[in-house]
Amino acid sequence: MQSRLDEICRQEIPVDEKISELLAVGAEYLGAEYGYLSVVDQQADHWERVLSSADYEVVEENAVQDLSETYCRRTLDADRQLTIHDAPNQGLEDDPAFERLGYHCYVGTPVIVDGEQYGTVCFVATEPREEPYTDAEQLFAELVARTVVHELDSAKKTEQFRNQVNLTTVLTRVLRHNLRNNVTVIRGNAQAMGERLVDDSYSERIMANVDELIDLGDKARKLESVIDQTTPREPTDLGALAASVARRVETVVPAATITVDATGGITAVRPSFERALRELIENAAKHGSERPSVAVSIERTDTAVVIEITDDGPGLPRQERKVLQNEAETPLVHGSGLGLWIAHWVVTNHGGRVGATVTADGTTLSVSIPHSDDPVPDSTPSDSQLPRLTRARDQYRAAFDESNEAMMILDDDAHILDANETAAAFYETDKTELRGRLLSTVVPESVDFNSRWESFTTNGTARGTLTVVDTAGEKRVVEYAATADVVPGQHLLIAHDITDRIEREAELRTKTRAMDNAPIGITISDPAAVDNPLIYANDQFCEQFGYDRSETLGRNCRFVQGQDTDPETVERIRQAIDNEEPITETLRNYRKDGTMFWTRLTIAPVEDEQGALTNYVGFQREVTAEIERDRELQQMAKRLDVWKSLR
Repeated sequence: MQSRLDEICRQEIPVDEKISELLAVGAEYLGAEYGYLSVVDQQADHWERVLSSADYEVVEENAVQDLSETYCRRTLDADRQLTIHDAPNQGLEDDPAFERLGYHCYVGTPVIVDGEQYGTVCFVATEPREEPYTDAEQLFAELVARTVVHELDSAKKTEQFRNQVNLTTVLTRVLRHNLRNNVTVIRGNAQAMGERLVDDSYSERIMANVDELIDLGDKARKLESVIDQTTPREPTDLGALAASVARRVETVVPAATITVDATGGITAVRPSFERALRELIENAAKHGSERPSVAVSIERTDTAVVIEITDDGPGLPRQERKVLQNEAETPLVHGSGLGLWIAHWVVTNHGGRVGATVTADGTTLSVSIPHSDDPVPDSTPSDSQLPRLTRARDQYRAAFDESNEAMMILDDDAHILDANETAAAFYETDKTELRGRLLSTVVPESVDFNSRWESFTTNGTARGTLTVVDTAGEKRVVEYAATADVVPGQHLLIAHDITDRIEREAELRTKTRAMDNAPIGITISDPAAVDNPLIYANDQFCEQFGYDRSETLGRNCRFVQGQDTDPETVERIRQAIDNEEPITETLRNYRKDGTMFWTRLTIAPVEDEQGALTNYVGFQREVTAEIERDRELQQMAKRLDVWKSLR
């Protein structure tokens, strides 16, 4: 059943169809007549069924009714999964849900999207069961609900990405058609007037500024070419294209060795696809080992062309992976530049996906695009598209204004051109009062603003934290990220208050203080983050393995394993973690200097008061001496047996 859920999620079909198929699998497994996804507003006592596994006459699609007449109210009140296998015999014969709909069986799981209550995933039947639902059935219903949440989140991010592309198209077309053409005329007239003046210093200044504006228009046009979906596709040998790109990258990174292995890679792509390959291959070469080795493989499957770019570097940084994981949710979250983001844009516009797999040996970036043998006919934009583009602009204006993150648009001199309500609320003022002010006037005086601004304008990105004092005199910790030239000459700054997070981290440090001096190695990992990275390691753990604490945090504990580590033991540990079960195993590990030793590892899940998984705690005790002593005893026993046989 798990594999069927995975197959459904991999399908390139609308999210509504995916969720309906997921509900159908859940209903089949639970023996329910059908499953449904509902949206609930408890304050308004509103319940609406938005999707279901199949047509069902008891409740129509998009049916709306009072929440009080559903079992879902019990699920939400309890804030956990609810199961009913025989409603009348469980004392629910007078329940409004049973009286109205006659459901004898019900399995309901709360659905949380973006930290907010969304509704429920439910499975119902009109006939009772003899036995209650088993633990396995309840867990599978929970898995279906989590998968539905994942698809809802993915659909939301995809829509945000699509809107961002539309917004960029609107802005760049305005710059291309209006600004550049008019400025070019101005430049010509200014130059003509300057030739007639004795003192032409004024015209020189005018033309210098005009040239800057023309350059901005050129940059905007290049940006549009990256995301433009109207450019026709042409059949392209992706193997030859990748080899050409590899040769150019090797001139930029002379120490790199790049190999290309391609089979059947001809498909129709836009010219921008070359830019995506260049960004990904160059990124792999620049972030590989001292003498980087990059392998590019291209393979044609039944439905797609798959390109894998593997390097031997230390692994794609976590914040770089967010570009690929979060898609359009936070388009300024990237570490070293816009490269991965541009690649993601291009591949997505080809109907494909970019993914990253990080191991101890390096990173593999995987690009998958549906193959197409015929060029896609060009579609020329027309005036009929303007209302749609206008709606896209309006949607993103609303997204800017209503965002829960503080957002500002700045010019090259750090003047605040615009700010949303969240930013204004932080300073307890009206957003119109922020417009036109220098950003340096709204940050603490202790901050070396000029240095940070210069670094930002040079690098094109900035990330960091600040401790500020609001108008009430309370200290708040703010995390910010900025991207230059989202529109040429305009820069985006996003900030949010992380004071609560800092306090939670301080609480964690307080709780772990008792573990700092423990005689065994202790680690804590974060199950909510990609690959369960370590967020705590005590002194004994670092001493055992010979690493500084800074070298362990943010990495999966697999980094201390080696080629001779028993893969079956590792697999048992992985399965226990996936099942959120405790496990104890004896494992061969390696210190930083390469020496091997044995540890007895215990990993245990930690849950909060609601039973939700919060962390994994690991306990490492060295048992090398015990294992060696056991081996010696076994050898002695063998020698004794031989001696006895000779007597």
